Amino acid sequence: MFLSELTDAQKRALLVLARQIIAADERLALQELVRLEALYHEAHLPPETAAAPDRVADLNYMFSTDRERAIVVLELLMVAVADASVDEREVAAVRDIANRMGVEPAQWEEMRAWALRYADLIDEARSIGSA
Repeated sequence: MFLSELTDAQKRALLVLARQIIAADERLALQELVRLEALYHEAHLPPETAAAPDRVADLNYMFSTDRERAIVVLELLMVAVADASVDEREVAAVRDIANRMGVEPAQWEEMRAWALRYADLIDEARSIGSA
């Protein structure tokens, strides 16, 4: 949704983090893969192979502004709720990343609440026309 504001290096780092969030609950949902594919598409980057990096070194260096950090956290929360369930292991993984980037607790809560509203809207949209 906001990837156009990031550099290619930042986009690649975000995708590494997104794969980490998906793996956090040790369960792979189709919706998570769809969300990840959408991120690659929006980033204009080809999907990576198993040999792709799986770590991001210094988050504060990679994402140096508050706006960049907010984009990362919001995108990762959208990955975490992509399967229409809120697994606390995934949310905790995003929270850990937010903490490492110095996201303030009030801002974290605001972003988390937005992501939960987003998940509710996805559920609502999926039910349209099914009654």
